[in-house]
Amino acid sequence: MRIIEWLAPSNPCRQFDGNEGLFQALKRLDNTAILCVQTRAMPSARKFAQQYGLPPDSAEEVLNQSTLIFLRKIADGSYQFQGHAPSTYLVEIMRRVALTMTRKQQKTHESLENHHDLHDPDVEAAHRQRESADLVRQFLAQIGEPCKTVIQLHHIDGYSDEEVVRQGWTRYSTTDSLKIKRSDCMKKLIQIAQRWRTTNNI
Repeated sequence: MRIIEWLAPSNPCRQFDGNEGLFQALKRLDNTAILCVQTRAMPSARKFAQQYGLPPDSAEEVLNQSTLIFLRKIADGSYQFQGHAPSTYLVEIMRRVALTMTRKQQKTHESLENHHDLHDPDVEAAHRQRESADLVRQFLAQIGEPCKTVIQLHHIDGYSDEEVVRQGWTRYSTTDSLKIKRSDCMKKLIQIAQRWRTTNNI
């Protein structure tokens, strides 16, 4: 399930007065703003999935993963508005996420978050990376099972869906059912991150 499908409404970008208004709404984690940038970025997600030889249905996963990273970048201040459309930066994240997914298929075991930071010319300081990792672990602890395992196996440990199903590490017996569950878990993870940000007045 794509984040786009649970946020609503149609034509979400109409209510924002230019790119700066959209960026300010994204800082507030406004659902309609998130929907707007995802709607604009989805064609690129499909293009990257094809370009990097990923399964056609992986475009939605690329979009969801990239959105989570993008919102974190906005929250910690590493992405600042400079006049460009926010969706432009989201598309760049998607390109890196798609490349990461390709490498995972080749049995690399690299964290998605770490991959993005290592390839960013203006990476955060090491202590900020550790803080981000601690936050991810905190959020995973809150989300509980089976979501904790489903997300960790794919995004942190780097196992392919085929390997997870073959080894029987979750209750899901097909790659399709595993992907559907992981997409739903990503939605829940974003909601936990939103609540954390609100509670901490960030």
